[in-house]
Amino acid sequence: MAGTSKISPVSERDIYYYRQRAKNRIFESLTSFFAEEAERTGVTKRDIAECLHRDPAQITRWLSSPSNLTIDTISDLLLSLGAEMDHTVGKFSERAQSNEMHPLIAKLTATATKAKAEYKQPTPNKAYQPLGKMNSNSQPVEAKAA
Repeated sequence: MAGTSKISPVSERDIYYYRQRAKNRIFESLTSFFAEEAERTGVTKRDIAECLHRDPAQITRWLSSPSNLTIDTISDLLLSLGAEMDHTVGKFSERAQSNEMHPLIAKLTATATKAKAEYKQPTPNKAYQPLGKMNSNSQPVEAKAA
């Protein structure tokens, strides 16, 4: 039955990468929304903790780093803020390609492009002269005087 799957296997590296990316995106959405609500309405982490019957330190931990928040925890946090998250799924092939580049990569690319543009092909000092005949040790054989 090996090789009958209709989808390709996914590397462990890709699995980890996309899990972490999803965590980071959800965390960023949650913390951005909380920050906007805190500024707009004055809601605090203590208010959320009281609403959810939790310790305020727990709310601080949830909103401090992109940990393994469960779907229930995310729902609870948003519910306490009077909100819910919309979810959409998109295929990679249907997404627009990002045109962003990390600043260090952009700098390296610019440096390489500049160096390539400034590079001058070295010119030989003298014209090419064939060596002539070679002996068995790959040494030139001097021409005999006539």
